[in-house]
Amino acid sequence: MKTYYLNVCLALLFTCISHRVFSLDIVDEDNPDKSDSIEAFKTAFIADFNRNFKFDGIVDDSCWKNLTPIKLVMHIPTFGIQPSENSEVFFCNDNEYVYIAGRFYDKETDKIVISTRMRDDIGPTEDQFVIIFDTFNDHENAVGFWTNAGGVKNDFTITRDGTEGEPWPFNLTWNTFWDAKSTRDEKGWYTEIRIPLSSLRFKEKDGTVEMGFICYRFIPRKFELNVFPNIPRNWGFWSFVKPSQAQKIQLSQVQSKKPFYITPFLTGGMIQDSQLDDAKTDYNMQNDPKLAAGLDVKYGITSNLTADLTLNTDFAQVESDNAQINLTRFSLFFPEKRLFFQERTSNFAFAFDDMNTLFYSRQIGLHDGELVPIIGGIRLVGREGRWDIGFLDMQTRNFKTKETDGTDLPTENFGVLRLRRQTFNSNSYIGGIATSRIGKDGTYNAAIGIDGMINVLGDDYLDIKLAQTFDEKYSNKALSPKASRIWLNWERRSEKGIGYNLFYSQAGNKYEPDLGFEFRRNYYLLGADLKYNQIPGEKSKNSESYSMVEGQIMERNRN
Repeated sequence: MKTYYLNVCLALLFTCISHRVFSLDIVDEDNPDKSDSIEAFKTAFIADFNRNFKFDGIVDDSCWKNLTPIKLVMHIPTFGIQPSENSEVFFCNDNEYVYIAGRFYDKETDKIVISTRMRDDIGPTEDQFVIIFDTFNDHENAVGFWTNAGGVKNDFTITRDGTEGEPWPFNLTWNTFWDAKSTRDEKGWYTEIRIPLSSLRFKEKDGTVEMGFICYRFIPRKFELNVFPNIPRNWGFWSFVKPSQAQKIQLSQVQSKKPFYITPFLTGGMIQDSQLDDAKTDYNMQNDPKLAAGLDVKYGITSNLTADLTLNTDFAQVESDNAQINLTRFSLFFPEKRLFFQERTSNFAFAFDDMNTLFYSRQIGLHDGELVPIIGGIRLVGREGRWDIGFLDMQTRNFKTKETDGTDLPTENFGVLRLRRQTFNSNSYIGGIATSRIGKDGTYNAAIGIDGMINVLGDDYLDIKLAQTFDEKYSNKALSPKASRIWLNWERRSEKGIGYNLFYSQAGNKYEPDLGFEFRRNYYLLGADLKYNQIPGEKSKNSESYSMVEGQIMERNRN
């Protein structure tokens, strides 16, 4: 469950709707006559929208009747055929919001599943509708909005072009402001979605924004997935959410929005401690009142560059971690759920194999599950031109742990700078990162890294990451292999025909990323896999056939 504290501001966001609404123009430069539904978008236009539109989830207003609907195509179980149930999706925008409506007809309405009314709790067993926007049109990152027949809201982000593997490319803990309402009748279920433009980060030019768009409907009892546009299944199960395969669209008459949210908070409580007296005949009661105040601010410097400020940070409202039992010698990896760290997490990503990463935000403000008090901090994230920017600086108070080992933690400063630039093509980048963790007691740890993701040819990608750490415990020199981390990976990202993956991973015995996460050190790993996947035609009873062989060699370093 995700928690919001700015309900008043959220309500105010939805009170203003402009008098003129401009429909969405879809542009396909390679094939402008791609489908009838795309052609319909080019002529759709609505005026006087606010007088004719009632946001109630019924989808019967005259404004929707003036639009030709998008038609979905079956993706699973049989690719490319007409869906078993008809769907109609409508799309338009004004200078404040993006509006999406859907009519999802069903011959067996009594089998439509709604299993939850709780936000962020939609599961794979219920009927649902999802829309995805590649707002920067970078073919790599996207945001998604997900609702069901009960009007429940889920939101999420996609990174790494939705490519399967580690790190997992979907962040389900991301939150933003939007609204959805759904209804049902004897013909099916219906939904209306309203997203403020201030909730979308984008780059506009002369009132026009180009981005990618995907939508799909899932019918669980048939395990049927219907998608727009008609994305091939060449890249595995999650092909239908890949930002690089999204339909290009243009939003007209759009002006950049700069969100500004202030979230003050005041918390209070009492800690009561009971201890047996020396005679062990009675208890001594000690009352420790607690009172704290703080402030969180989100400010849009530009429409696609956002600053988050926090003072006397309170993360007590964050959803607790799922319980895990660790039967291994390795540390457990928990996802980040604190809202302060959620926006465009991909800008800070510097991941190797498995869950190993040079920056892991849960190293800040947490120690063995205990909250470490944070004095304040700033986080800057966004895109300028071809540059992805991530900057973070936070200061913690000194703290003595209670639940674990009684460790005295000094006041510490945490810093991160991450830069990436698209180069060669839209699917390639080069970048660098620097992290630091400096304690008042003289302890320090720093890390630097450079990386690149190169789309060499077609579906072939080369991933290179080199990093080194510096720590007061070791006299590490620059380019020292003992304190270095290496990741090399050549991969064919296609699940159609022949695919392959060659990788090399290495971590030195003095590699210590105090602001990151590493399962093990002092090893090297060499591996490869070869696979062949065939997607039969629509007359086949099989949806696909898959064969794979793989092997790995791991050795601990001797020094």
